[in-house]
Amino acid sequence: MMLKEISKYWSSSSESYDKVIQTQFRSTKTIDLWKQLLTKGLGNKPRQKVLDVGTGPGFFSILLSQMGHQPTAVDASQGMIERASRNFKDFGYTVPAYVGDAADLHNEVEDSFEAVVCRDVVWTLPDPQKAYAEWYRILKPGGTLIIFDGNYLYKESKTVFRRLWYALSWTLILFTERRIRQRSSQDKSLLSELPFVNVLRPEADEKALIQAGFRSIDIQRNFIPARAMPLNYLKYGYQNVNRFMILAKKE
Repeated sequence: MMLKEISKYWSSSSESYDKVIQTQFRSTKTIDLWKQLLTKGLGNKPRQKVLDVGTGPGFFSILLSQMGHQPTAVDASQGMIERASRNFKDFGYTVPAYVGDAADLHNEVEDSFEAVVCRDVVWTLPDPQKAYAEWYRILKPGGTLIIFDGNYLYKESKTVFRRLWYALSWTLILFTERRIRQRSSQDKSLLSELPFVNVLRPEADEKALIQAGFRSIDIQRNFIPARAMPLNYLKYGYQNVNRFMILAKKE
């Protein structure tokens, strides 16, 4: 039931998130940075089969296609998959894309992907533990799970400084992405019930990943330094302390 509600929320946000990725595609610096981060997890082996979980409007699948890999895109939200499919077409790529549950990928056979990637997805999952076990199942031995996420909404600080920064970020997002960044109180209460919003991360992820079978777990906090993307830092940096990148290997 919760998955249905969450999917509905993301479908209604799909236009807004599409604006975010269109803004990112206009910045060569941003694209280069994300490609470097993905390469850190993928290494230099060409034409890897990669599952892009929670693809949203298709950002990672487009980057992976540009890098010469073979992504498959999945998202629980119909609205996001429609946007992603449109973006794949606009960029000239054929990427298989379908609506599916990150914690139940019955379309995918085990040991079939070299990598699984996701950005800001795990915090939105009703059952992260089950999702990690499922991603482990579909990875080939030696495959890598690449997670970019944050401890979002967790005991949010409401200091004057944070409030002023939030107001600044809101204004910059409006001007650079032409979207209004806000969540209704109904959305906030739905999101506040999610399991990974109420625990300390990435510590909780590390435990869940070990339980799912992953070993050699590498965690990097604040993976986009302020100097690398100053505008991005002004827009989203108030969350940076909560953000992290995880690389986890299937032995």
